[in-house]
Amino acid sequence: MSAYNIGFAALALHSCRRMRASIVAAIVVSGFAGCTAQNGTGNDAPPTLEITAPQRGTQSDGASVTVTGNVHDDGTVRVTVNGTDVTPATDGSFTTTVTVPPGIGIIETHAIDNGGHDVRDVRAVLAGTLAPSDGKVAAPVGAFAGPEALRAIGTAMGNTAQAIDFTAAVQPFNPVYNNTGCLGAKIDITDVALSNIDVALTPGAGILHTAVEIDNVVIHLHASYKVACLGGSTTITVRIAKAHITGDLAVVIASGKLTSSVPADAVTLDGFVLDVSGVPSAIEGLFNSNVRNAVANSLKTVIHDRVPPIADKALGDLVAKPYTAAVLGHPTKVTVAPSKIVIAPTGLFVAVDTKLVVTGGEGGAFVSMPSAITSSLMQQGHGLGVAIANDVVNELFGGLWAAGAFDAHLSIDKVGVLASLLDADAASLDIEVSLPPTVTTESNKLELSIGDLLVHVKDAGGSEIQRIALSLRTSLAAAPSQSGKILLTVSNTPEVHAQVLEQSDNALRPLTDAQVEGIITGVWGVVGGTASDALAKLPMPTIATIQLGAPTISGKAGYVVADIPLM
Repeated sequence: MSAYNIGFAALALHSCRRMRASIVAAIVVSGFAGCTAQNGTGNDAPPTLEITAPQRGTQSDGASVTVTGNVHDDGTVRVTVNGTDVTPATDGSFTTTVTVPPGIGIIETHAIDNGGHDVRDVRAVLAGTLAPSDGKVAAPVGAFAGPEALRAIGTAMGNTAQAIDFTAAVQPFNPVYNNTGCLGAKIDITDVALSNIDVALTPGAGILHTAVEIDNVVIHLHASYKVACLGGSTTITVRIAKAHITGDLAVVIASGKLTSSVPADAVTLDGFVLDVSGVPSAIEGLFNSNVRNAVANSLKTVIHDRVPPIADKALGDLVAKPYTAAVLGHPTKVTVAPSKIVIAPTGLFVAVDTKLVVTGGEGGAFVSMPSAITSSLMQQGHGLGVAIANDVVNELFGGLWAAGAFDAHLSIDKVGVLASLLDADAASLDIEVSLPPTVTTESNKLELSIGDLLVHVKDAGGSEIQRIALSLRTSLAAAPSQSGKILLTVSNTPEVHAQVLEQSDNALRPLTDAQVEGIITGVWGVVGGTASDALAKLPMPTIATIQLGAPTISGKAGYVVADIPLM
């Protein structure tokens, strides 16, 4: 049996005592019709409570949900729905409207009699502005690179630039000087060697100031010359301690990509030494005046032509890449399109519109919470900031849910040690997730919620022995991968609430609190790992070859926001 299935089976085993603990308000709730908290005294029977609407698994396109039900008791009974008193009609029926926040919210109903019996029903609903999980809704992902991150990107560009074959790159420019008169020369560069290239990117108003430094440049040239119309040839060696090439790198969005260019640049050569001998003094003076310019122009042209593509690749890592991959066994396609780029002295900001569709999950739905993306969402620090719209995560989960990726059928011989906790007649477990898992970022908290996950314990004939409902809430965390990608993961410390909704009178081994509490913490790691596997497939910005520090993650205005220092 897979770790995924063991985890969901274990989560199903909880009790009414746990249910009597506080239910997580507004975010995570489980639907538990039939669970009673009978705290009264005396011999009178507790009230009966039935909720007829909303049904478990209800998705409400809006913030208002109508609750209807029936309550009966031998005496006077008080009914509350989400803490508000509701007066039943003489026949025991009641109805009211409650407002729930976007995402998975709770509807908690209590029936309390004069004897102090408290019967409770809690169920989950998915409420808000619903959107189809068909890949047509674009949601933004943003990245902000501060000065320190841009310096790191520049360093990566310099490392890449060192692989340029400068000898081959300058050949198209030959001859770098050509004057075939009676006092003239034709000069060709034959080879170029260097020891190191550094690239520095400094953000400015609308541009990236770019400074390229090339160390220990050695250039060999071949010269054919004429003096008084008499010809000759020689080899010239040029040594440069450091070549400085500066310019302003402009970055724009073109054809769905970040495209850069160097509109203007300047060259300064430190420690320029020209070694030529055995030629007439007149031609040596010609070399001195022209070779320096030829070398400077050649280096400038190579940098002008080759650095922008390197910058496109390095800066392009800030734009999440499109992909098609299996997520929890279901083909998933992600498309991206850069929509905005802003360069300011504080850093560079890139926004990308992202669309995501899970094959087989096009008929699902998710709560859409669109919000404009700006660089102000991310901390204006020196490292890397990332902002992912809730809609990106929730459309992924909505599609996976509609495709049945979270449901499972387990035979009892596949659940290992859990078999000893279930009824002796138990032959299989059916796991049914009533609502798509949902991420919310209200009040600066970043949480993943699962509501009304139902577990059906069945015997060999398919008859239900027990039916259990559970809900959980957990936080999301973030960590860097070795490849420089940010990975979202599910926390190892969830809040779990479960309840046995139905239990057959023929059950030989009723579930107890102690049995459940002893295993729930240990198995959550594998359940969280399943959600983490899905989250790991989200399109994320990266900074290749750069080591990232531990991110600080939070929720803000409908976004998962990570602030990542550089190591």
